[in-house]
Amino acid sequence: MKKLKLACSLFFLLLIGTTLPAQAEKFVPSNDKVYNILTQRGNLGTKDGFLVSTAKASLGATTGEFAILTYEENYYLYSVADKKFMYRNPVTDSKGWSDVILSNDTIEPIELEHSTKYTDYTVRIKSNGYILNTASGTQKGVCLNKHNAYDSGNHYSIVATGDFNATEALEILSGYFAKHTTIIYRVEDAAGNLFEEFKTAGVVGDVINEVPDDVVPRAYTTYAVAEPVTLVKGKGNVVRIVASWNLPFKLSPDMKNAHWYNLALNSGADYVTTDNGYKCNPMPTKEDTEKLSYQWAFKGDPYNGIIVYSRTDTTKTLAKVGNKAILDAKVYKWKIVENEKGFLLVNNEDGKHINEYGGAGGYLGFYTVADGGSIFTVSKVGSLAVTNVKLSSGAAIKIFKSSEEKANGRAILIIPGGGYAFIAGSTEGADWAPFFNKLGYTAAVLTYTVPPTTHSAPMNQAKSAMKYLRDNAEEYNVTTGQVGVIGFSAGGHLAATVSTQTTGADKPAFQILFYPVITMDASYTHSGSRSCLIGSSAAPSLTNKYSNEKQVKADNPMAYICWADDDDIVPPRNSIEYVNALKAKGVPVHAKNFPTGGHGYGFKPSYKYHNEMIEDLTEWMNSIDSILTSIDTPADDEIKDEACYDLNGRPVKKAKRGIFIKKGRKYFVK
Repeated sequence: MKKLKLACSLFFLLLIGTTLPAQAEKFVPSNDKVYNILTQRGNLGTKDGFLVSTAKASLGATTGEFAILTYEENYYLYSVADKKFMYRNPVTDSKGWSDVILSNDTIEPIELEHSTKYTDYTVRIKSNGYILNTASGTQKGVCLNKHNAYDSGNHYSIVATGDFNATEALEILSGYFAKHTTIIYRVEDAAGNLFEEFKTAGVVGDVINEVPDDVVPRAYTTYAVAEPVTLVKGKGNVVRIVASWNLPFKLSPDMKNAHWYNLALNSGADYVTTDNGYKCNPMPTKEDTEKLSYQWAFKGDPYNGIIVYSRTDTTKTLAKVGNKAILDAKVYKWKIVENEKGFLLVNNEDGKHINEYGGAGGYLGFYTVADGGSIFTVSKVGSLAVTNVKLSSGAAIKIFKSSEEKANGRAILIIPGGGYAFIAGSTEGADWAPFFNKLGYTAAVLTYTVPPTTHSAPMNQAKSAMKYLRDNAEEYNVTTGQVGVIGFSAGGHLAATVSTQTTGADKPAFQILFYPVITMDASYTHSGSRSCLIGSSAAPSLTNKYSNEKQVKADNPMAYICWADDDDIVPPRNSIEYVNALKAKGVPVHAKNFPTGGHGYGFKPSYKYHNEMIEDLTEWMNSIDSILTSIDTPADDEIKDEACYDLNGRPVKKAKRGIFIKKGRKYFVK
C-alpha cells in the first residue's frame, strides 16, 4: 500500500512538472552584449534620428542593434549604428503620446519591468513613467505613452546577438553627466498635494524658472515654478511647479458647503435627475431650475478627476453605467475637457463623453463627437440669464436677455433650420445668442412644431413668438416694433415667410437669412422642406403661397442674405431669386456669398469664412441700428393711411430716397 501511495505521488509530481509553465528567467542586461529588441507587433530599429518600428511598414524600418548600458545604477538604451542614446520627445500629440528621439545632448534612463503576461515577451521598457509601445497607427511605429494595460505592443523580447565594446558609449555617458545633472519636477497644488513627478536632465549652473514642455497641460489649469532653482551637480535639484485651476465652476470642499449649479447642454437643454437616469429638459422654467433635481455640485480636480453630485442624493455620484449616465454608489471621477463653448465630461475608461444621444428630452448616453449635445455650461442656481417660455401656439422660445448696459432696445427671433423635419443644432440657434447680446440685442431661439401639423403652423408660431417679445418688451429691454428675425435653411424659409406674408405689427423690423430655402418650386427647392411643409404633390396655389420670391412687396423689411456658392443641399438659386425679387420692389437688401462652405455652417468658428461673415453681418447690423434710432415716429393719432414722413417727421406726398415712415413703421426707400 505504501508503494502504491509513493507511486501515485511520483506520478502526480511528474504530471505537475509537465503541465506547469517553466518560470521565465529575469532578463539582466550586460554592457558587453548587443541586442535585438522585438515585440509581437514590430521590431525596434532607428531611422532619421528617431527610434522606429517595423510595425510602420511605410518607414522601411529594419531591426536595429542596441546596447543596454548600466551606468551609475541606471540603464540607458543606446543605438549601436547611430552611436546615440534615446530620450522622450517632450512634444506630444493630442493623446499625450510622444516620439522617441536619439541624441547625445539629452539622455534619459530607462527602466526594465518584468512580467509573465507573454511567455516569449517578458520585458516592458519605461522612461520617466512613460511606456515604450509599438503600433502601426503611430507616426514612427513606436511611441512613449502612459498606456498601462499589458498588450502585445509593450512587451519585448530582448535577444543578445553578439558581443559589444562599450568603451565609446560609456565615454559619451560620462561626458554627458560631467556637465548634466538630474532635475526632479514635482507638480503640486498650493497646499503641496503631489499630482505628478518626473525626472529629466539639465545643465549644471542653469537656473530653472519656467515650466518645461514635459508638463502636459490639463483642462483649465495654469502652472508656475514656485521658486527658481539653480542646478548643481547631484540629484537634489527639486523644482516645485504649482498647478492652479481656472474651472468654470467652484469646487466644493464637501456637500455641506457645496456650490450648487444648474447644468445645461449647449443644445439648449438643462440637465435634470429622473427616476431611471438623466434627461435633458429642453425648455425648463425658472421654477424647474430651482428644484433639487436640477442642481449639481463638483469636487476633485483636473488631475485626479471631477466628481459630480446631484442635490437629490449626495451619497451617490454621477457615473457611467452601461451606456447611461446615472447616480451610482461608488465615487466616479470624470475627465474634464475644455471647449470654446463650455466643457465636456469624459469617461476615463473609454474616452466617450456624456451626450444627449437620444435627442432632446431623451435619456443621456455617450458619444465620441463633441457637439451641442455634449458641451456643458453652468450657472449658479437662481442666476440663469436664460428664460424659457412655452407659448399657447405650441411653440417655445428660449430668451437670452441683453444686459442693461448694452441694450439697444431691439430683439431678434432666431429660427433654426432642419428641413421642417427637426430643429437643427446649436450652431443655428443658441450659439448666436452671445453675438447678438454683445450688439445689444435680446435674442430668442424659437422651437417650432415639426413636422408641421398644418402648413400654416410654423408661421403662426413664429408670429406668436414675436408678439410675445413685443407684449413683454419692457421686461426684455425691447422697444415695441423693433423685433427682427434671423433664419437658417428651412428656418430661413420661415423667416422669409413671416417677412413677406405678415402686415402691420406682425411684420419684422428686418430679416436675416442664411442659406435659406425660399421657394416651393419643385425645380429648385429643398425637397425635404417642401415635403414636410406642404407635401410633395401640393396644389399650385399652395406652392405659390409658400414660394416667398413671389410674395415680395415694397413694404417688406430690409434684408441681409448669406449663402455659399457650393451649397448642394439648398440650391443658391433660392437666395439669388429672393435677392432679385426684393431689389425689384425697392426693398434694401445686402447679399453676401462665399465661394465655399456648403450648407449648415451656421455659427461654426471652424468655417473658413466665419470671421469675415461675422464682420460683414456686424457692419450691416450697426448700419441699420443707426438708421432705426435716427428718426422719431409720429404719434399714432398723427399717422394717416398711406402717409409718408421724411427724416424730420414731416408728412410728404412721396418719399424719394432715404427713410420714411408708413403707418408707424420705418422703411427704406431707394
